[in-house]
Amino acid sequence: WLMPIMPSPSYHKYNVADYKNIDEAYGTLDDFKELLTEAHKRNINVIIDFVINHTSRQHEWYQKAIEELKAGKTDGYVQYYHFKENNDEKGWNKAGVGDWYYECEFDADMPDLNLTNEKVRSELQDIVKFWLDIGVDGFRLDAVKYYESTGTADSVSDLKWLYDYAKSVKDDVYMVGECWDASGVISDFY
Repeated sequence: WLMPIMPSPSYHKYNVADYKNIDEAYGTLDDFKELLTEAHKRNINVIIDFVINHTSRQHEWYQKAIEELKAGKTDGYVQYYHFKENNDEKGWNKAGVGDWYYECEFDADMPDLNLTNEKVRSELQDIVKFWLDIGVDGFRLDAVKYYESTGTADSVSDLKWLYDYAKSVKDDVYMVGECWDASGVISDFY
């Protein structure tokens, strides 16, 4: 299991700026492909941390969403995230455009994705396929209980969608999700 390896402005890399690349601190995409080849020669499976709860504010999707808000548009990339006007409650941060705020459960540099948006889902499917086609054996999913602020059932639904898609690409894909909670909640996710 490799920690987040995708480009990110932070030391921990949990705020992804580019889902289809390797952070230069770890090498190149070709280096990673070589690592996979060598690991597989030794019967070692490789899973990577896959952060889909949020991106970085430096991610192209977020940057385009902000440009749309500046232009007075509320469709397109704005729908990739959770934006609201005049919403300064906990877990929301000022977007820097008018009175718009974005949801950020963990940190101001981690705007939460709208995982129910079909375009976001299509983008994530493309990313899953990209990594599986390269040879990744599976994914460790970060912060699964926070996928939806509407509750466990909706977050579980997101996970089922993602897992079913990944299985359609690679039948023996391995996925594990991080869920720090009571055993009853964890069993719902399991």
